[in-house]
Amino acid sequence: GDVEAAIAIGRIIRDAWFGTSIGMYVLNHEKPEEFVISRKMMPGQCMSAATLIFLGGRLRHFSQDAKFGVHQFSFSDPLPENIGRSQILSAKIASYVSDMGIHPTFLELSSTVPSSEIKLIDEAQLRDLKVVTGGMTDVSWAIQARGNMLYVRGERDSIWGHHKVMLGYVKGHGFHFWAVIESQGRAEQLNNFSLVELVVNDEEIKIDISERCHRATIGIYVNIISEITQVEARLIAYSNSFGVQIRFSKEADMFLGISAMSTDGGKETLETFYNALSVDD
Repeated sequence: GDVEAAIAIGRIIRDAWFGTSIGMYVLNHEKPEEFVISRKMMPGQCMSAATLIFLGGRLRHFSQDAKFGVHQFSFSDPLPENIGRSQILSAKIASYVSDMGIHPTFLELSSTVPSSEIKLIDEAQLRDLKVVTGGMTDVSWAIQARGNMLYVRGERDSIWGHHKVMLGYVKGHGFHFWAVIESQGRAEQLNNFSLVELVVNDEEIKIDISERCHRATIGIYVNIISEITQVEARLIAYSNSFGVQIRFSKEADMFLGISAMSTDGGKETLETFYNALSVDD
């Protein structure tokens, strides 16, 4: 296949926030007695340059009995000018794989397979390489600065939207909690439901921030930001997970917002951030 075209298609898919899946849904005519004909998934094969297109998905699904195969990408003609083009192509592939958030071992694995062969990779290994996400990605953690605020940010994609939770600090104002929630058509409820709770360690601890948080819609996102005490900041910094729940009332069984994000991969950053900025009692 055409590697450069595959990369271009993959970037279009990512820019459009589409997901990718191996296979296709077809109408299940095996059950004609059904009033509404259901769909069934037909397993597919994703090989060679198509694997790069697959990486473009915001969420990447591997259906049962699907096949995913890789090999080296190169020009078959050994002329000197093509050797140079192969090096440039390798650099483009490496940059693309990194931009898509895929583990670099994916390239190492591909490079060990001659271009005349195909190596099939199973679902478990694809998940380890972050090639397959299923309905939710792992949380990525980073420390950033913006608008006079320093913050540690956890970010995750899922079938419920693109979400961020942050522990922030503003000089002269102290610690803040900040959440960015892809509204998915529910901006009105996210802005107007009366109960807003910061949840820590899954749902073991709930802190009502309804009266001190500010909510605002910016594009497809609803932002929630609230000042928090140093004690609450420490609770977040040393937690196993944290998020935010927005509900109509305490009696409501369902919530909108962000289910608690695991702090695995961000624990040291969160704790260091808190310890560097906290004021001794």
